[in-house]
Formats: sequence, structure tokens, C-alpha cells
Amino acid sequence: MLKESFVFMFISSFMALFPVANPVGTGFIINGFLSGLDRSERRSIVRRIAVNYLLIGIGSLAIGHFVLSLFGLSLPIVQLGGGLLICKTALQWLGDSDASTGSAPDKPVDPISVRNLESRVFYPITFPISIGPGSISVIFTLMASVNIKDGLGKIIINYAVIAFVIFLMCLILYVILSQGQKITKKVGVTGTMIINKMVAFFTFCVGIQIIAEGVEKIFHLSLS
Repeated sequence: MLKESFVFMFISSFMALFPVANPVGTGFIINGFLSGLDRSERRSIVRRIAVNYLLIGIGSLAIGHFVLSLFGLSLPIVQLGGGLLICKTALQWLGDSDASTGSAPDKPVDPISVRNLESRVFYPITFPISIGPGSISVIFTLMASVNIKDGLGKIIINYAVIAFVIFLMCLILYVILSQGQKITKKVGVTGTMIINKMVAFFTFCVGIQIIAEGVEKIFHLSLS
């Protein structure tokens, strides 16, 4: 019975987080930013993205409610503000041909561009592109679904299961980014551009959905 409950927790957590985190589609978007980097530079940037991803994801799981209480924020407000950030970022993707196409993959990036890219690793590449308010909201929801009456041991294991799912999302993204050059060569520049534009559009739609959910909860509306 205990094993079944943990398996259910893993499956439900994975199915809830994967569509929102979308590590595969996000990987295609981020690969556009990394075009032109040599192998060592790409490895360094990808490693930093992965570390930031885990810090945000696990940190949200560990101290999320405390941070919200500290600043007097509610989850709907986080959804509203985060949704606006997602929409803003998605619109930039839709209008930025260089970041979308991943053009000139064999052309080295000059040091100034590398430094500029490094300054954008946390924002906007890690947050909100890689892991945004939608993912954080799902993590908060999964955290709230843990029954505090189940005992400390089971609570810790449930939290560990959620943390493992977050790690899996990060691992999938890491693999996509690490193999980005090979994937881009197989898909082609045009194919990559099409995929990135589609992902950007659907990301914009996700942002609108998150905004709608926040507005719905704030004003007690029924928008569905």
C-alpha cells in the first residue's frame, strides 16, 4: 500500500509538472541562445543553467510557502506576475530571429557576446524560460497535496519524490542542451526555427493561461 502511494505520487507529480515545465520544447528555445559557443563554453553555460534550475525548483519546494508568507504574497499573485513575465519573454522569442533560428552554429561567439550571455543565464534563461512561475505553482500545489497527518517519515519521502521529479525535468533539459548542436544539425536551421516559433507561441498561450488562473482566483471568477 505504501509503495503504491509513492508510485502514484511519482506519476501524478511527473504528469503535472512535465507539460508545464516542457523541458524538451524549452531546450529548443535555449539552444538558440547557445548557438556559436564552443564545446567548453556550452558545457559551462549548460551546467550553470542546470544548477540554477535545481536551486529554484528544490528551493521552491523547501521554502516556497515561507517566502510567500514573508512577503505577504498569495499564489494567485505569483501566477499573475509570473504569467506576465512568461508572455513578455515569449513575445521576445517570437520577434527575435537570431535567438530563434540558432543561426551560424559554426561561427564563434565573441567574448563580449559570451559575457552578455553569461549575464542572462539566471534571467531570463533559467527563470522564467527554463523554470517559471507555472512550474513553481505546480510545485507549490504538489507540496500542498502532501497530507501532514501522514507522519513525518511519509512526508519526507513524498517531498523526496517531488524533488526527484524536479531533478528529472532538469536532467531532460540538460540532455537536450548538451546535445543541442547535434539535434540542430539533424533538424536543420529551418526546422529549428519552426519548432522554436511554435514553442514560443504555445509558451505565450501558457502565460495567458497562468494569468487567467491568477485573475480567476483573485476576483473569484469562473473563466472556464
